[in-house]
Amino acid sequence: MGILEMKHISKAFSGVYANEDISLSVEKGEIHALLGENGAGKTTLMNILFGIYSADEGEIFWKGEKVHFSSPKAAIESGIGMVHQHFSLVQKLSVLDNIILGMDTGFKALDRKQAREKILNLAGKYGLKVNPDALINHLSVGQQQRVEILKALYRDVDLLILDEPTGVLTPSETEHFFGVLRRLKEEGYAIIIITHRMSEIMSISDRVTILRDGKKIIDLVTAETNPSELSNYMIGRQLKSGFVMENKASDEETLCLKHVSIIKARQPEFLSDICLDIKKGEILGIAGVDGNGQKELAEAIAGVRKITEGTIWFEGKDITKTTVKQRFEMGISYVSDDRHADGLVLDMTLEDNVMLRDYDRQPYSKYSFLNEKLIREKAEKAIDEYKIKTSGTSKGDTVVRLMSGGNQQKVIIAREVSDSAKLVIASQPTRGLDIGATEFVRQVLMDHRNKGGSVLLISADLEEIVALSDRIAVMFGGRIMGVLDREHINMEKIGLMMGGITEEEIKE
Repeated sequence: MGILEMKHISKAFSGVYANEDISLSVEKGEIHALLGENGAGKTTLMNILFGIYSADEGEIFWKGEKVHFSSPKAAIESGIGMVHQHFSLVQKLSVLDNIILGMDTGFKALDRKQAREKILNLAGKYGLKVNPDALINHLSVGQQQRVEILKALYRDVDLLILDEPTGVLTPSETEHFFGVLRRLKEEGYAIIIITHRMSEIMSISDRVTILRDGKKIIDLVTAETNPSELSNYMIGRQLKSGFVMENKASDEETLCLKHVSIIKARQPEFLSDICLDIKKGEILGIAGVDGNGQKELAEAIAGVRKITEGTIWFEGKDITKTTVKQRFEMGISYVSDDRHADGLVLDMTLEDNVMLRDYDRQPYSKYSFLNEKLIREKAEKAIDEYKIKTSGTSKGDTVVRLMSGGNQQKVIIAREVSDSAKLVIASQPTRGLDIGATEFVRQVLMDHRNKGGSVLLISADLEEIVALSDRIAVMFGGRIMGVLDREHINMEKIGLMMGGITEEEIKE
């Protein structure tokens, strides 16, 4: 028997099974991958183990004893830690305060000096370098993830559950992170990693359990399988080998940025002298390590963030001072990199979220009255076209908060990538998506391009940028290091530019 045994676990929401008769075994000193499409039931299964949900049926054995965790606190006290896809850190508190938050010290006063020493020792031992006194909101997402892992290790857990741990990491951060996992494995920790990325599974895991539509499909030993077999088990089909660019991009500009900067007093420049254009029928990829001005660039074009210098032109018109709504009405759509903060209203239904852009426009609204029949038809069309998984009898009434991250992303894509969108700003559009959903979203963007639309694709996934882009602009420190045509794409050159070397310096 493994350190963890989950036997015949079932869980249903609104009469629909999220998990149905699933059994899972994890050994000590093992990295066990949990693979499946968005909505396959991976996170639900782990939330049952971690005490967030209670199973409707089934048993859990932890270290040989039958257990039922009524809360995450009970799971943590028993030695199980979980790092969620969306971090649960208090942004205004320090690293140290976040790690010790909620610790039960009995009647003793908390020894902060001792806590600091333990944190620094753990950080040094496992290569999780972080400043205990730094505020969380001053840390990169990669550093915040280290804090989440340290928070679990500080509580002396034996099993660490990681939900989509590399979705917000750069390639170099991912490589470092895998080194951390290998050290933890050598120390005897059991690790469950939820991921969609085949290369990561092949690189880091010992065994794989594959879920599809809430059911367990198979258990595999990683060394005895391959990405093609994993893909077949996960989505039941082979993936496409590539994307077809049907036409050459037009010479006509959709968007033009002239010397755009965002500068705030006593702070580094968010954007510095950006000169960039996007053609009709073109995907312009923006490559760069996350946090080098990509989000600010997207928000400046969408109208969310005001620029301090320069001008923005759209179809020959100066739109620098126009609002987000005005820009949307002109044909600029925005898929944010943070679907929870910027893209969705989580406690509203799927139907309401699909209508967020159009609720006050004809034919959906007239004289302040909503046409509920047309609204429902629009939502059902989005569900069918984008293969959005919902629960309950009325699909459009599904509360978005109860949907998986990938299906939430599909709702945003369905709303923003419409026929009326002349420019789609897609910021990390496939972050956290499984391979099937990723392929689908990429094809949607390519279809939009092939129909003559323009796409600004911002992604930390270099493979995605290279596969889809007509041209690639590389950002570093809020500046454009250079722009490469598709036929001149060179991965080594892109890597140097991502590190702050301009295209001109490389040529020299």
